[in-house]
Amino acid sequence: MKQQIKNWIKNSVLMAVTVAGAVAIGSNLPHFINQSRGPIRSGDFSTHLEKKPHRLTLYGTSTCPHCQSARTFLKQAGIAFNDVLIDESREAAVSFKQLHESGVPVLVSQNKLVVGFDENAYDEIIKSPAVKQ
Repeated sequence: MKQQIKNWIKNSVLMAVTVAGAVAIGSNLPHFINQSRGPIRSGDFSTHLEKKPHRLTLYGTSTCPHCQSARTFLKQAGIAFNDVLIDESREAAVSFKQLHESGVPVLVSQNKLVVGFDENAYDEIIKSPAVKQ
């Protein structure tokens, strides 16, 4: 009987560790996938520039320090952009949701998108023909 109890406890602990590990891996999987793709994604993002004055749109929030770094970088580079605050406008939040991204800042050109603030990726987008026209 004691052996059965020991086996039950051993199996229960092993199952709990396995479930905890699976949950930890599963919850971080989107982050790992995004990192493996790199910061720049290609696609048709032209709808995020329609009826806007500039060829770049920066989705961010008013309180995000990374968003502020992105804004500062673009301003210091002399790049005009549409500054869209998703925490201050329902319309902006809906538009951002269409990108299926979970974090900000997100910089969007006609055919490229950068998630997060990455100076090298921003430079690449700024120098692209779609932005320079």
